[in-house]
Parts: sequence; structure tokens; C-alpha cells
Amino acid sequence: MWKKLLSKLGVGAAKVDLVLHHPRVRVGEQLKGEFLIEGGTVEQHIRKLEVELQLMVQADGKAYRRTVAVIPVSSSFTIQPGERKALPFSYVLPLHLPITRPRVRYAFVTRLDIADGVDAFDQDAIDILPPLPLEKLFHALGNIGFREKPSSGKITAYGQEFAFFPTKEWMGVVEEVEFSAQIEENGIRLYLEVDVRSGFGGFHETELKREIFFSNEEIENVEEMSGKLRAVIGEMIQQPRSYVGPSHVPYSSYPSQHVSHHHGGHGMMGAIGGFAAGMLAGMVAEELLEDVVEDALDDGIEDVMDDIGDWFDGGDDIL
Repeated sequence: MWKKLLSKLGVGAAKVDLVLHHPRVRVGEQLKGEFLIEGGTVEQHIRKLEVELQLMVQADGKAYRRTVAVIPVSSSFTIQPGERKALPFSYVLPLHLPITRPRVRYAFVTRLDIADGVDAFDQDAIDILPPLPLEKLFHALGNIGFREKPSSGKITAYGQEFAFFPTKEWMGVVEEVEFSAQIEENGIRLYLEVDVRSGFGGFHETELKREIFFSNEEIENVEEMSGKLRAVIGEMIQQPRSYVGPSHVPYSSYPSQHVSHHHGGHGMMGAIGGFAAGMLAGMVAEELLEDVVEDALDDGIEDVMDDIGDWFDGGDDIL
């Protein structure tokens, strides 16, 4: 009787542990592991075992946590005192999730739903690596003298944005290179922004924007990608009037890009959903914006436009 009472309070209750074979995996690939369940001091009925993939984003002094997926593992069963069970686990990561960066983190949160007792939990961090085309693009940028910034990987209104700073030949001319990526069947599409220094002494910045597509054949050859990137950025610098545009405009304003607009729900978020469709982290960005709007509404209507405006002006990022 005493043991049963304690187990209801979580003392001597069943435990669960998710053991991942490889906690680092690329988007679109399968992650495998197993659940190790250990019975407590008394027999207990388990209603269900499930695991959530949770995304944690830190931005502007706030932490946002969103459940990306709920993965059912097992329905009801009974576990005896001291009994040990092992259940297999596998999950294919969605292709368009934001990848892990310093302020973008992931964890699997496992829940063992215990009837008439305190549920058992386990949390395991994972790293979501970039898809191979994006990783090769990072290497290509490195080949032509750019390095990824510590703040790279922020989630903007249009998806996940990566930022690189110049070294070598680009120093003094290029302030920063930023881009969002769309993974397509035939390659990878970039929405590229190059911030260049202009005016006497280079004290002014001009934002140059351009869409660029790398086919799967080009992606296979990192040297070819490097040469194309060098030529594209060089042309933008040499012909700035062809690529200059207002700050933080929708992607439909990029040269050669056509985007259909879909509306629904909140007007602004509906538009964002149209721009972000297919973008790396695009749908996650829209959901996080909903959180920002809800927070602002809770704080007062005066704060709503300030918070939403941070997405579209000089601080258009949520991360």
C-alpha cells in the first residue's frame, strides 16, 4: 500500500530513457534510437508513450518553444516492478525545418503517461544539420573568402537567414552577405542580399538583392559553385543600380522571382505564408510570428505594431 502511494507521487515509479544512435542528423534523413523503459517498485499501467520534437528559439531576450511534431510510439501496456522494456524508435526529419544554430536548438521530449501517477519524462538534445546542397554552399562561400557569423541562422519573417562576413579580397567593399534558401527538386534557390559599402570613406551601406539558382549538377561541383558565386557577387558590386532595392521587401520584389500570394487568417501572416512556402524554416517562421502577435496583444495594442514591425525594418528577424 505504501509503495503504491509513493508511486502515485512519482517515487519509485517507472522511468523512460530515449537513447539516440546518432544525435546529429540532416533534415530529410532518418534518425534512429530506442526507448528504454524500467518498471518501478509496483505494477503500473501506462496509457501511452509518445515523444515530441521541440524547437527552441531565443530572440530579443525571449525564449520561444514550439512543438514541431508529436510522434506516437506505443499505446497502453502494463509494466511490472523492475521490468525492463526496449522499444525501437525512428523518425524522418521534415525537409524544411530550420537547422541548428547557436540560438536555434532542438530536443526530443519523451513522455511516459502513467495512469494514476506522475508521468515520467526524458529530454534529449539533437543537432539538425543542413541539407547537403546548403552545406556545399557554405563551403563554396568559404572558398571565396566568406565566413559564417556567430549570429547566422536567425529566423526571419521569410524563413531562416544565414549571414557571412568578408575576408581577403572583399574586405572594405562588402559588409555582409545574407541569404535565405529554398530547397527544390532540381536544385537550391537563394534569395541573396549583399550589403556593400559606398560613399566617401565607405560610411554608407547599400543593400543589393538578387535571386540565384544552383542546379543539382552545379551543386555537385563546389568549385563551380564558388566561381558562380564570385561572379554573381562581383557583378552586383559592379552594377549596383541593377540590384538596389528598398530594405526588407517581400521576395516577389527580387529580380526574376515570381511568388503567388495566399491569404488566410491574420492578413500579414497570410501574406508571409505565401512568401515562405517551400522556404527553409518558412512555415516555422509564420508560426513564430503568430506567437509574437499573441504576446503583443497580451501586452497591449500599442506594442503590436512595434513587435510586428521588428520583422520588416532594420530588425526584421525574430532571432
